[in-house]
Amino acid sequence: MSKDDFEEHFEYLKKHKFITATSFEDTVWFFPDAGKDRDIFFNFNLEVFKELNLALKGFILLKRTSGRAVSSCHNMLQALKHSALASNGFKDISNLETHLLQQTPLVAYGHALIIKNFFLFYNHDKTSEINNVCNSIPKPARRNRGLPDYKDILTFDEHIIDFFSYISYEEEHVRFFPVYIWWKLTNVIPIRVIEFLTLRKNCIEQKNDGTYWINIPREKKQADSPFKIDVTDRLEINYEMYSIINKYIGILESLHIHSEYLIPFDAYVRYVIRPYQTIQQRKGKQNRLIDKYLQRLIDDFYNEIIQDESVEKITCGDTRHFAIMNMFLQGFNMLSIARMAGHDTLGVQQNYYSHIDHYIQSQVYLMAQEKSKGAFKKNIGAPLIGKTRELIDRGKIYEYEDLLNFRSTNYGFCSYQKADFPEGCAEDCRVCPNYIFKPPVNEIEMGIRWLKDYSEILTQKVRETTEFMLTISKHMYYDLKNLSHQKTGQDQLNAASQRLVQMMDHLSVVNSTLLENHYEK
Repeated sequence: MSKDDFEEHFEYLKKHKFITATSFEDTVWFFPDAGKDRDIFFNFNLEVFKELNLALKGFILLKRTSGRAVSSCHNMLQALKHSALASNGFKDISNLETHLLQQTPLVAYGHALIIKNFFLFYNHDKTSEINNVCNSIPKPARRNRGLPDYKDILTFDEHIIDFFSYISYEEEHVRFFPVYIWWKLTNVIPIRVIEFLTLRKNCIEQKNDGTYWINIPREKKQADSPFKIDVTDRLEINYEMYSIINKYIGILESLHIHSEYLIPFDAYVRYVIRPYQTIQQRKGKQNRLIDKYLQRLIDDFYNEIIQDESVEKITCGDTRHFAIMNMFLQGFNMLSIARMAGHDTLGVQQNYYSHIDHYIQSQVYLMAQEKSKGAFKKNIGAPLIGKTRELIDRGKIYEYEDLLNFRSTNYGFCSYQKADFPEGCAEDCRVCPNYIFKPPVNEIEMGIRWLKDYSEILTQKVRETTEFMLTISKHMYYDLKNLSHQKTGQDQLNAASQRLVQMMDHLSVVNSTLLENHYEK
């Protein structure tokens, strides 16, 4: 492409307000970034390499015209500039290799891809050698981003629910209200952070039929191929969510904070507790919060309210993962999840499901702990929890004389007193709430093994059911054009989801007995 072609692209982007600059010859261009709510600074200052600098301008213009995000284009420019400076305008191949190897494996590989792509666009007498260096950079093993432990997720949930158990106009409640809305909404609806932050103030409505709805600010467009999904931008919510959002709108109005967005910057900056940093907060053009400040609010909630450094912090993007996994465990098929999550293809979901096994194990563990605590609270009293737990188990509150009226069963007793025994019994004593684990002293080890064996069986059944659900969801027939799915496949998902919930409950019962008796699985 020639310089004339570059200038034509520049004028097109400038005319449609995708770029701000006086002329193509300017060293500095500004690209408006809706996600960051500000203009991003592009500095083409490689004047020592004039021809290369011109090529960089043309390359960035081409990428932006083709639809690449502003942040992506900026990363490309920075990677190419740093590489060019390190290698004397890509003339010193040895220095280029050294520069790449000094980066982390992931960054080095990403920069190598950018460089190779640039030299498909720009002719250079050392293109072959440059490509050889880039091809020598190994692709790092892909690792899915880890999520916080489930116990830490529940810790955050407990604190924020407790904090907002009463709503007042106190500054701390107003300050953290966006975190409350984010937590309650995005744990249920798998929307992106940018979609949450660009929710309009009038995003909710109550219909005449008594239902409540929210409008998600996503680019809703008709699917342009048989393999693409027409995502939805209007979703039903419950009354609780509607009331929470409506309450915050009322608070903003009472504070005379005006913005077309639900989460305005003005509300955030009014309650910044570090006044000396206030001047550093960028308002942007639209008076709405950006992702950096939402995360800062979340972090402040941890530091000021939870105050426990051992708790792993949640990021503002984690809840999208939680919502998708919860929808899957509830039996939603891939098409339904994709439409709610804004995915235009089904394959995007696969990355989210890599966390399912850990997520389920964590849920079961926490359920077991809660059941164990519940037994203590019922039989001993809440004040003892966490203080003398190691001295207590459910069996120890009974002396053998107390059990004479109970039925003897495997390694314990049954407290079920109804005359129609065994009608109403569970499938196995080990998952029955009426079962009391109290083996004779000489049978304790066998009893523990008996419990562990069933725990292992149930764990395997949970895994098999999860795999079955993944297989059914992945391979059931989806009519993307008509947004419909195979009924028999959905029926199978619903049934499997019900079985999964029951098995998880049974597994938590068995594991709680093991926990009470100090034999964690």
